[in-house]
Amino acid sequence: MALLGWVCVLAVTVAAVLFGQTARPRQSAGPLPSRVRTGIAVSITGPLLVAAVGLAVATVSGAWLTAATGTVAAVSLTVVTGLVLVPGVGQLDKTDPLPTTTRR
Repeated sequence: MALLGWVCVLAVTVAAVLFGQTARPRQSAGPLPSRVRTGIAVSITGPLLVAAVGLAVATVSGAWLTAATGTVAAVSLTVVTGLVLVPGVGQLDKTDPLPTTTRR
């Protein structure tokens, strides 16, 4: 059962890192504010660091299933925190039209 828990941790961590990639803003003319840079760093690398800490806690404590459950929650919270720090992520730019497909 603990193995299944850690497979879930791996799946959530990979999904969180891929989801965190959406925090990267489009190219802007000026430098990014520190809040945005922090949000990008937290949402991309944060889930990996949290998963590593969870694995270390499980190794030291021996409570593998409990640590896996806590790690899934912590990874999810980390990626959401990172995305909250980056304003406007996931919103469509009103000036940029949706890409259209051309028929031939």
